Amino acid sequence: MKKILELRNKEEKNELSHIRRFLAYAIDWYLGGVVASLPIIIIYMMLHEDATSIPQNIAIFDYPYNFIAGSLSFLVAIIYYVGVPWVVFKGQTVGKRLLKLKIVSNDYQEASTKQIIIRQLVMIILVEGSIYSCSNMLHQIINAATNFNFSGLYAYIGLVISLISALLVLFLKSKRALHDLVTNTKVVYLDSNQYTVAVRRMKKKMRKNLKLANG
Repeated sequence: MKKILELRNKEEKNELSHIRRFLAYAIDWYLGGVVASLPIIIIYMMLHEDATSIPQNIAIFDYPYNFIAGSLSFLVAIIYYVGVPWVVFKGQTVGKRLLKLKIVSNDYQEASTKQIIIRQLVMIILVEGSIYSCSNMLHQIINAATNFNFSGLYAYIGLVISLISALLVLFLKSKRALHDLVTNTKVVYLDSNQYTVAVRRMKKKMRKNLKLANG
């Protein structure tokens, strides 16, 4: 707790509002869930032409379709949550892009590939694991593979870590979650004066260094 207090006191205040960040999360939670459910729905309708309901759990499938549906669902979710901010929008999920937010390095540099992958895949999906539906799909795949409710414990631990992460966003002046602290990133509002000034200062420093390098 002492280290958290020290971190709070020394960090720069982030002008990003909690409401804007929550709205971006809500959009990604919804869209990511819809996209991830498509493989399950498509496979289910291919197997059941008279289907009248939308499946939510791969347990309704027989082997090997449960693993096929679950794996494709998880893969599509990874493309949405990891591939989009890594390759398509560079630091932005769809929700963040709509709300003009961006994941950057803590010094305002562009987030690196390593930072994006560790933040989005390792920390958010695998470690925190309870804030997106794709994590639930991973739990279902583990259940199907092991015939043991290991995922129940996994989900509980992930929920606790997710709550800690959310509390850090509320408590820290920088509004950084656990996945931001681990990867040395933060979420910024692109139209904020804070971000504009930081980028301008960074570009000025780069021009100065380039000038010195060229003699």
